[in-house]
Amino acid sequence: MATVTGIADAYVERFAALDPVGSVRMTGVAGDETALTDYSPEGVAAMAELLGSTGSALRKARPADEAERLGALYLSEQVGGALGLIEAGERECQLSTLVGPPAAVRLAFDAMERSGDEGWTATAERLARVPAALEGYQVTLQRGLAGGLTASRRVAVAVADQCTVWATDGGGWFASLARQYGDGRLRSRLDAGAVAAAGAYGSLATWLRQVYVPAARESDAVGHERYGLWARAMLGTGLDLDEAEAWGWGELARLEAEKAVESDRIRPGARFEEARRVLLDDPARAVDGVEAYRAWLQEVTDEAIESLDGTHVDIAPALRRCEVRIPPEGSAAAPYYTPPSEDLGRPGCTWFPTLGQTRFPTWDKVSTAYHEAVPGHHLQFAASRAGALTRAQRVGFQTAHGEGWALYAERLMDELGRFTTPDTRLGFLCLQAFRAARVVVDIGLHTGRVVPAGHAGAGHPWTYEAAVGFVERAGGMSRAFAESEVLRYLSWPAQATAYKLGERVWLDGRDAARRAAGPAFDLRSWHGRALALGPLGLGDLARELALLGS
Repeated sequence: MATVTGIADAYVERFAALDPVGSVRMTGVAGDETALTDYSPEGVAAMAELLGSTGSALRKARPADEAERLGALYLSEQVGGALGLIEAGERECQLSTLVGPPAAVRLAFDAMERSGDEGWTATAERLARVPAALEGYQVTLQRGLAGGLTASRRVAVAVADQCTVWATDGGGWFASLARQYGDGRLRSRLDAGAVAAAGAYGSLATWLRQVYVPAARESDAVGHERYGLWARAMLGTGLDLDEAEAWGWGELARLEAEKAVESDRIRPGARFEEARRVLLDDPARAVDGVEAYRAWLQEVTDEAIESLDGTHVDIAPALRRCEVRIPPEGSAAAPYYTPPSEDLGRPGCTWFPTLGQTRFPTWDKVSTAYHEAVPGHHLQFAASRAGALTRAQRVGFQTAHGEGWALYAERLMDELGRFTTPDTRLGFLCLQAFRAARVVVDIGLHTGRVVPAGHAGAGHPWTYEAAVGFVERAGGMSRAFAESEVLRYLSWPAQATAYKLGERVWLDGRDAARRAAGPAFDLRSWHGRALALGPLGLGDLARELALLGS
């Protein structure tokens, strides 16, 4: 009989072979760098077979130790949730500006090593394979169209626009990639691959506008049944929609009250919007220039690592570096993190889109840096990489676990007094309020709930416009960022709820441990033991954290 360790090892290898693009982005496990994921119906079927066979093997296996017990919990939940989405046809309408195949293929080039001809040769080969990858994806979308399962029209237009940016803006992103090589023996291959890749993105954009958009569903909502499937995959547990929505409203009210206090500290008597205007308009509160912005974010990241390691958390020496990078235009608005390679040869990176800006107010960026790097995602991945876990869990990620931890990390920094000015603390509170608003908006938009009294659109079901305005006000963000965010919710149901609901489980677990230990409670030790559990769905995480406190 196969062991849990053997099943986990085999799963990682096979997953990396079937989805080389997603594997590097999500786990850091490198496969063939010349390959791209097969997004065709055949590729989807092969992934479904892997998920199903892995789940079946895990049900027969008997964990031999603690690592295998935790590994079985994690992998069973992961493959079950992913398989449920495939079997429901969700891969046949997978359009997203953040995690859809067009974005994933483009992002795959960011993670490639191109310091010598070997890396550039792999880049040329991968460029040449872009047309086939996008053609296979188009066939899968066509199958969804034939079966009456589509993305919303609004999301389809946004993805078409994104494809156009990468195909043509400024001569085409792929052409700019080829130019980075300079002159040499590979230049003609790179140029030819860039032309082919850009042409494939342009063709997909045209097909989306001419064929898909007219047939796409007009409604932005996925409905209760589909939302339940996504919630299970994102959270790793069932979701009580009424309880979650009510809790989200309560959390938002608490945070709005705190925002009012900090706004008054910035300008006595000022409401939030007036205080925000001060923070946005004051040149002394901003960084000018994209490179200066990146360097400032790197300083914030480095300082957090230096000051927290050995005091409130522990980071393995090989993982103390986290690089800040700027992605190309056309990326979604939200910052994101990519983990280090499994062999640690490539560092973990945080990516901060600029949306074409050259001036960057800093009041709300410190909290985001903590979220994406340390003590957020980078610390969580560092702990998993160094842990005594099965391979699938060591390199894995579970949305509510990981995003919940990153939001807890922001809260932790507030508790430690690291937001030392009213500016940065208001930024932290805005991001917390933004995540609470997302719980309300995501559930409301997708399940047809009514906007309550006291808010724009009260008495009517949530709409895209109402949602954009709501998160814009809660988070104190730009209109463009708010629109990008709501598009993300429409194409990735329940993912937005994972942050706050995940944070709640981490906080409850810590509070239980503190009550149990009393004065002997040690925060640094608890962080180490809690992160050593590795990624888990929220149901399993809540049970395991409760055991830590017993």
